[in-house]
Formats: sequence, C-alpha cells, structure tokens
Amino acid sequence: MTHTFHIPVLGLAFSIDSAIKVARYGISTVMSIVDDELIERIRAYYCKLNQLAFHPIHKQEEDYRASRITAYLDLVKTLVEQQMETLKQQPFTADSDLTKYFQLLPESHPARPIYHAMEIETNTSIKQQLQELLIGYVKPGEIDVNIMSKVDKLNFKNDVALDQKYSDASAALRGFVNSTLHSAVILSAGMNPHLYAYLAELPAFFPKPDSTFDKKVVLKVSDFRSSLIQAKYLAKRGVWVSEFRVESGLNCGGHAFATDGFLLGPILEEFKEKKENLKIELFTIYQDYWASQGVRLTDFPPMKYTVQGGVGTAMEHQFLLDYYEFDAVGWGSPFLMVPEATTVDNETLKALEEAEKTDFYCSGASPLGVPFNNFRPSNAEKLRLERIKKEDRVVPVKGISCY
Repeated sequence: MTHTFHIPVLGLAFSIDSAIKVARYGISTVMSIVDDELIERIRAYYCKLNQLAFHPIHKQEEDYRASRITAYLDLVKTLVEQQMETLKQQPFTADSDLTKYFQLLPESHPARPIYHAMEIETNTSIKQQLQELLIGYVKPGEIDVNIMSKVDKLNFKNDVALDQKYSDASAALRGFVNSTLHSAVILSAGMNPHLYAYLAELPAFFPKPDSTFDKKVVLKVSDFRSSLIQAKYLAKRGVWVSEFRVESGLNCGGHAFATDGFLLGPILEEFKEKKENLKIELFTIYQDYWASQGVRLTDFPPMKYTVQGGVGTAMEHQFLLDYYEFDAVGWGSPFLMVPEATTVDNETLKALEEAEKTDFYCSGASPLGVPFNNFRPSNAEKLRLERIKKEDRVVPVKGISCY
C-alpha cells in the first residue's frame, strides 16, 4: 500500500472520477457504480475531454447497465495508465507530478529516504541511479468500486420481470467483473443473499495458485458481529474477504448505521482482540469449500483491516493505525473541500465553507430506510423541496392521488 489512507465512496457523484484525479499519486479511491445513467454521462464527458471516440450504450441493448459500467471502468483504467506513463517520463523538477508523487508519500514509505538522498546528491551519476530506483516505486492507487448490496431492485422489460442477474446490484457487479480492473468491490449496507450467491459463481473471485485474486471482495461493516456473519456466509461459498472496512456508524458523512450505542473505539478494540481468530476460522471454512472442489489451499490469502468515518486529525489517524493495529484509514468528508480530488460544484463548496452546526441533520432520504446524515443547503435537498412544492400545487383529478 502506497499510502496509509484512502478516499472512500462519497455519494453517487462526488468520487465518481476521483481515480482520474489522484490515482497517479498512488492514492486509492472508491466510486459508486449503482447509477449507470450518471456513469454513462461521465464517460461521455471524459471521452470528449480526452478526444476519444464515444459510442453510447443505449437502454435498448442487452445488459446495457453492466455494459455501461464496464465501459466506464475500462476508460478510467486506460486514462490512469496513460497518466502513469506520462508521470514516469517527467523530470524531478519542483513543479512536476513525479516530484509531487514522492512529496506526498508518508515518511514511513521505503521510498522516502531514497528521495531525500536523491534531493541532496551532487554527483550526477549517483543522482541518476537514485532517480531510476525511485521510478520503480511509482504505482497508481487502487481503483475500487462500491455496491450498496440492498439497493437491488428487479428490472422489467415490456412489463415482464427480468432474471435476478439483471437486478441493479447484480448487473453492477457483473459490470465490474467484466472490466479490466484488478481491484476490489466494496460491498456495503448489509448482506444481500442473492448478490452474495451470484458473486460466488463468478470466476474472477476464485483464488489463483498463489492465493491472489483478479478481483477482490471487501466488506464495509459497522461491527464485528456483522463482519463474522457475512464473511462466513461468503467463505462457505468459496469467497475470501480481502479486507474488512470498519465504518463508524455514528460519525460517517452518509448513512447513520446505529450500533446499539457503541462508539468506534470499543468496536475497533473487539476487532483488535479477535481478528487473528477470525482469519483462522474463515480460512478453515474457505479451505474446506475449495477442498470439496478438488482445490488444495495451504496459504492464507492476504486480509486487511481498515477504518473510516469521523477522523479529523493526523494524530487521530496515526492512533488508529498504531493502537488498534489497523492497516489504513479512510478520509471521506474532508476531501469534499479538495477540488483536486473530488467533484463538487462551487455552490455546494461555498455552502460547506459557511456551514453552521444546524445545517447538518439526520433525514429519511435514503432508499434503505436507514437515517442519513444530510446537509440542508445541498442542491439535492433544494431539488427535493422544490419537487414537494410542485406536487403541493397539483390538484388531484378524478380521485387519483398526486403522491
């Protein structure tokens, strides 16, 4: 891992193109892939911006939802790869992205002392050797995707229900699997047995001989118990959870997943105490499944633990890594104020800068039926109120309700 932080999914749109903005600096990001309409529009935008041919994927096409997602993810991967090649060819000048890459690295990264040595080296030949050595450390951040498991409506064609594999979440998962990305899908918002069973059928998640994967599975959870239940369900079907991403249900900027009054500290303490036993228990189940398929597994696949939600200072960040022995920390809401990393309109940015405590509240805006941390001056909230006003002005006709 290049950095000890990542940018989590930020709504539908705020982090939809964050990888294009910051992956070249080794920063890992997560984008939501549940809204194929938005994804198609963003794909059109970036094709035009980069003078690439754009071939729209229409709703009349077979499996259009998955195809749109695959096309966008492949585009993002291509653009990031091009950025990386350009970056590696740059000189170590003060204003180059190559220099910025190393300046942004944490001091704990093995390339940092080499970079500092290169900066002060006066021998041209040795300086060149150090620069070539540094280039070997340059890697893009992970381009991960998020699927909210329970946002999974069935779809219809000519008033006939389509097969379960064409549901919103299943189609999104297939779109990711069919892409050329080698990254992870972060499953959030609880367990969806249909989606999990479908995931277990996809070879991209099967183990390779070296216990690595073409595509990895990450569970975003709010407590240890839910981690154990979901991971065991997947392990019994031959799916390994490569990361548990613990999110504060009380402090994150999105859904307020209540945890019976437990704050983040006690939840992380339980992970700290039990995570090794969890890994062993899951591997035994996982190993047994693959043995039944004639595959003998002896090596534990990698498993990481990360945490996110409500982190406000570098000291808090380091405390989470050191005391709770986690691998990385997600910083979400603060990046809404960083236009170089997220896509936020100027009006919303201004509103965030001037926000008061009373501008933030818990609402019922989520389709999951879970309280959602909302922002009163946001454009989405304004549009919602405008729709309510318009409906209030409509007069019911022949007894038909307007609502």
